[in-house]
Amino acid sequence: MVNVAVAGVGVWGKNVVKNFYDVKQANLLFCYDSNPASFKWVKENYPTVKTVDDYAKVLTNTKIDAVIIATPPHTHFELSRGALDADKHVLVEKPLTLSSRDAAELVELAHKKGKKLMVGHLLRYHPAVLKMREKIETGELGKIFYIQSQRLALGRVRRVENVMWCLATHDVYTAVYLLGRYPEKVIAVGKSFLQKEKGIEDVVFLTLFFDEEVFAHIHTSWIDQEKVRKTKVVGEKKMIVFDELASPICKLKMYDKGIHVEQEKSGINFHVRENNEAIVNVDDKQPLREECLHFIKCIEENSPPLTDGEEGLKVVKVLEAAQRSLKLGEAVDISL
Repeated sequence: MVNVAVAGVGVWGKNVVKNFYDVKQANLLFCYDSNPASFKWVKENYPTVKTVDDYAKVLTNTKIDAVIIATPPHTHFELSRGALDADKHVLVEKPLTLSSRDAAELVELAHKKGKKLMVGHLLRYHPAVLKMREKIETGELGKIFYIQSQRLALGRVRRVENVMWCLATHDVYTAVYLLGRYPEKVIAVGKSFLQKEKGIEDVVFLTLFFDEEVFAHIHTSWIDQEKVRKTKVVGEKKMIVFDELASPICKLKMYDKGIHVEQEKSGINFHVRENNEAIVNVDDKQPLREECLHFIKCIEENSPPLTDGEEGLKVVKVLEAAQRSLKLGEAVDISL
């Protein structure tokens, strides 16, 4: 049994609390937050869990083995460093930090302390994403042309990091996982409408170049009228689309459609192929629960997390390069 504490009981933190409370392999002892309303929610729903508004009480409690950090990104570094310094394992929500320097420090500290540092790249644990990678690896889609992601909504505007850091982190790592490698170059364009004086972009279009053949295009916005969470992989043979907001039985669809190129006497001709679409069956597992179980298992078995600090650091480096591209207005090489 792993004794855990959750730092941050906001919108997402409540989901984290629920899952760690329900997981039999974990024992949720404490919830830390500075908002009294969060304490009220914890006490009403989980009366056996203690609430504290002083993070030091979590760090100095020797019963706590691990801390799950579900606070805003600009707090991740200090809270994670504090937990690692106190010899606690850490699961921190994405992104790991808002700078590669801070992320690298956390990775080094985790190694020094011999503790697990895991980043909540949630979609890595989603059955639909796992199935998409399986389809790519078996060659069913053929040669991959590109990946397109949309993560749009209206509201939940951040005051520190822009929409790219807030939302695109999911899609950057999903593209990395699906293709099995990190991008080499990035181009990003965006605009600040709501917080012009701070230069915090509300909409960002991000293009990742993995090599001369494959790229991923990511569109993020928190001022869009429509809520969209969709990832499409376009291949030479087939296409596959993951819609996170679709009903459970049809989140993943395969399309046997494309353009067939033929060399004929008159020259090159293009023939449209439009066969049936099919729903792809995926395991009925909740990604957050799978992520929680994986974190506990890594602690119990002393094994490295799939989305460890090293992976989190690389994603931060990709986002940093994209941030430079936003400011410079040109393509930027990614150095990992």
